[in-house]
Amino acid sequence: MNAQGKIETADENENFVALIQAAREDQAMNRTILAIVRLDNFNRESLLQTYISSLQLQGAPYELIEALNYLRDDAIAAKVEKILLD
Repeated sequence: MNAQGKIETADENENFVALIQAAREDQAMNRTILAIVRLDNFNRESLLQTYISSLQLQGAPYELIEALNYLRDDAIAAKVEKILLD
């Protein structure tokens, strides 16, 4: 949710856009994000829950957690896969 109280879509969220841009520029990150988005919904959700919990325990920035949460959505995951493969 942004400062005006409006729920942002993934492509409006600066943190998500930055995550995908970083994945386009960094091979290791690209492989990691592709591996996540290629999973079926159940396994992607399970992996993200574990990964995000681990990051939170390590004190990862909120912005990273917020961006990763968008990958839970099937449509967003499919779009990210297409973007990263182009």
